[in-house]
Amino acid sequence: MNEIGHTPALAGAAVEDSRDLTGVNISDHSSNTPRKSTLCAALGLAKRGFCIFPVHYPTNGECSCGNRDCASKAKHPLTDHGCLDASQDEATIRSWFEKWPSTGLAIATGSRSGVGVMDIDGEAGEEALSALEKTYGALPTTLQAQTGRGRHVYFALPAGTDLRNSAGALGPHLDVRGERGYVICPPSVHISGARYRWTHRVKPALLPPWLAALLAEPARPQSDSRNTDQVISEGQRNQHLASLAGSMRRRGMSQSAIEKALLEENRLRCDPPLPESEVCQVVASVARYKPVPASSLGSPSEATQPTKPLGFSLVGLRELLARPETPVDWLWQGRLAEGTVSAVVSKPKVGKSTFARNLCLAISRGEELLGLSTRGGACIYLALEERVEDVTADFRAMGATGGEQILVHADTIPARGILALIELVRERKPVLVVIDPLFRLAHIKDEKAYAETYAALGPLIDVARDTGAHILVTHHMGKGMAKADPIDSPLGSTAIGGAVSSLVILKRSEAYRTVQTVQRLGQDMPETVLTFDSETRRLSVGGTRFEVDRQECGEAILEFLKAAGEGKTEPEIDDRVDGKTTLKRKALRDLAENGSVTREGSGKRGAPYKYSFSCSHYIPGTREQETQKAPESRENTGGNLVPTVEQKSFLVPETEKTHFEGEPGMAEVEI
Repeated sequence: MNEIGHTPALAGAAVEDSRDLTGVNISDHSSNTPRKSTLCAALGLAKRGFCIFPVHYPTNGECSCGNRDCASKAKHPLTDHGCLDASQDEATIRSWFEKWPSTGLAIATGSRSGVGVMDIDGEAGEEALSALEKTYGALPTTLQAQTGRGRHVYFALPAGTDLRNSAGALGPHLDVRGERGYVICPPSVHISGARYRWTHRVKPALLPPWLAALLAEPARPQSDSRNTDQVISEGQRNQHLASLAGSMRRRGMSQSAIEKALLEENRLRCDPPLPESEVCQVVASVARYKPVPASSLGSPSEATQPTKPLGFSLVGLRELLARPETPVDWLWQGRLAEGTVSAVVSKPKVGKSTFARNLCLAISRGEELLGLSTRGGACIYLALEERVEDVTADFRAMGATGGEQILVHADTIPARGILALIELVRERKPVLVVIDPLFRLAHIKDEKAYAETYAALGPLIDVARDTGAHILVTHHMGKGMAKADPIDSPLGSTAIGGAVSSLVILKRSEAYRTVQTVQRLGQDMPETVLTFDSETRRLSVGGTRFEVDRQECGEAILEFLKAAGEGKTEPEIDDRVDGKTTLKRKALRDLAENGSVTREGSGKRGAPYKYSFSCSHYIPGTREQETQKAPESRENTGGNLVPTVEQKSFLVPETEKTHFEGEPGMAEVEI
């Protein structure tokens, strides 16, 4: 939050010109080349302390969302979570412009940017403001922008101020945007074609005390005769407005009429009112359904279903091809897409739960996992097999502080099972839900029955698609499936592998653990070596399994040649070193190329190549380390990949290691 003295700063006195806050002159930019000036403006705003995010823009007189009946044209967010995605990070802002070159800009108000904004809409708004100024005094000189139909007046908020959004609380056509709200800002283009522009480029003035007092206790119209039983509180607002909108749509009301009614209902009864953008989203969602004929109004169930011939919703191919391509929104880059379901499968005690908790922690912080970026957001973790003490200890060891957006359920399963989860997801709106494990929540009698398994997964797929949340389930790997086709690896029915969008497979051998993915969206991840720190429970990624196997094979060849003391032919090496022939030959070629072995001979009949150990180039032991434990002393630690024990070098023979004395932390090498 920006404190007084650290509010978004704008040098210069109050002026009226065509420059944005970066000084870029935008008056001569046509609507066909907005990107450069808009990007400059976005970066300039971010440097001055504003959190910004992209919004839809006009195209051929319509909103870029493609919906001709859009109720918030060129004003609603392009990102999934609107103002919650607002950022000052340059890389993030540039990535938005790569994705949406013609985007408009919005500023997140409230504590995110340290400002509140009064939206004065047209002459009626100016008249209402004039009446307030006659009573309380004129507004101070402050940052202002011209909008499509009026103006935005910016005020700096003192630290700790919780300014609520309101619509008409100060007077007709006077709205206020504060916490969890936003405003469109210059140099965006209004749906009318007019460009937003700064008219008073000065530092935002402090919110006047009289205005703060009025907003703290919003005035209600005298006609509002509500009592406390009529107040719609947090947790009920969306459901109430959606139900009301559905009822109006069922009776044939237009989208614009429903929007006006819901905005008024939101203003009068919701405490606190929802942001106008969120109300418009509710209206747009309900408006997708066609009104029910008058003869059917007695059937409430029909009012919530779109009109479809014979139960199918048919769209012409021409219309589909005319729609703009929609890029995949990744929760975990290239691996887990938003609005889909995935499964993590492995044999018991390989690390499904540890993987899931690493994923939760990374997403809650917006950090990378295994070298791939995540989109930060709230997570729900359902630990249905473990004690809450064990889950808590794991997160604590991973460095969780308690400030992460993670909600944990480590208790008995609700009686309503998946239905209860669906209600929870719709209410909480997380970006990630982990069900650990699936079959503790989904009661399936016959795990091999395709229809029964798919029917249990269906509601999860639907709620993920409807809410944009990603739902990840953990599940056991079938017996004898470690070497089978990865898609067949889940225990029981193939419905699991077929239904999920991403399948994550964890495996364990005597030497290492691996992860690979099978993707419906994006490219599959090849089998890749995982390393694990037993103290922090954190995962990191090594090379692919092929690379690690090749390195291991190379080390075995070097050990053999070193012990032999003389040159050996390829057949002799192949006979004495374990592994696939193709892998050994590739490793041998690599060793020859990097000078670790010397090669003599012509390779012709009677003079085959012979390979000898090269002392001057042999510097093995450079692999990353993994903590692991001898089989005879392993303990049952639930979902932990490996119990906490002393570390030893990963894939390096124990008998040939030493440390350089006096130099702690140096890599272990063979001597």
